[in-house]
Amino acid sequence: MHEVNRDVLRATFPAGSHLVELGCGTGTEALALAKQGCRVFALDISPNMIERARAKARAAGLADRATFVVGRTADVAELVRPSTPSSYDGAYANFSLTFEEDLRSLGASLAAILRPGAFFVCTLPNRLVLSEVLVYGALLRFRHVLWRFATPLRKEVHGVMLEIHAYSPWQIREAFDPWFDLRRTMGVPVFVPPVYLHPQYRRLGDARRVLEGLDARLAGRFPWNRLGEHTLFVFRRK
Repeated sequence: MHEVNRDVLRATFPAGSHLVELGCGTGTEALALAKQGCRVFALDISPNMIERARAKARAAGLADRATFVVGRTADVAELVRPSTPSSYDGAYANFSLTFEEDLRSLGASLAAILRPGAFFVCTLPNRLVLSEVLVYGALLRFRHVLWRFATPLRKEVHGVMLEIHAYSPWQIREAFDPWFDLRRTMGVPVFVPPVYLHPQYRRLGDARRVLEGLDARLAGRFPWNRLGEHTLFVFRRK
């Protein structure tokens, strides 16, 4: 999943781009893009994650290209205004918007800091997942097929129970539509089961390669691009 995201980021943002990352964690993607020649302003709500990201940047000699700050995604417009440039070439959020309650407000904040034509790449959990339908259907656990439609969803993260949000692709498009055009969607992954279903995945043996091959060929095509565990979106600022 992370490899797919990194490939899309590298293909979307050329060297020299000034970027914003939402929910950077320990800075893996930010440092990869900085090494490619981009400048990244990255934020995360966890001070420990930010400290680790800064240490990695110093060790890699990339502290001048990757800036890491503690902050909430919802406050991104306020956090980047003191920095330069005033209008960024792009932004991205890999698996970090799961806990955001108001994507429309986030869209407005991003529109305020991105130049027209800038790209925004994000990956969010999907509601209807093909691999879950197949696995739970085969196990006759039909009530689990649509478990992501429950409201609210809750997930334990480091011992803390948090509310998470799963969206259909049309809901994401609707949330960002006032400021962004949707240019591309991709299921991440579609045929390979989610990580939490890894025991079932391991039982497939050599058939795993078939599923991986299907993902490689079909994950970006309709209707499969709308049936992944997560959906990767590439938006362009209007």
